[in-house]
Amino acid sequence: MRILSFLIALSVAAFVIIYPRAIASDMSSVPHGWLLLGMSFCFVYGVGFKARNRFLAFLFSPLVAWTCVGVASFMIFFQTPVA
Repeated sequence: MRILSFLIALSVAAFVIIYPRAIASDMSSVPHGWLLLGMSFCFVYGVGFKARNRFLAFLFSPLVAWTCVGVASFMIFFQTPVA
């Protein structure tokens, strides 16, 4: 699962750098919070970081990381704001 998380983070980073227009047509409606959080959490988990704190271990888990990326992808694909 670590390699999958790392590959998801790399693909999100590459997609944002190569084709930023796919995320938003204007700068006011970019769901960058969810996307960058998910990408960062995927990187942290993907490189093998193991937190001793239970909260940080949960925060950097693939469950949270993939959920953040999924919410951002949903928002980008359907162009709908989610809280």
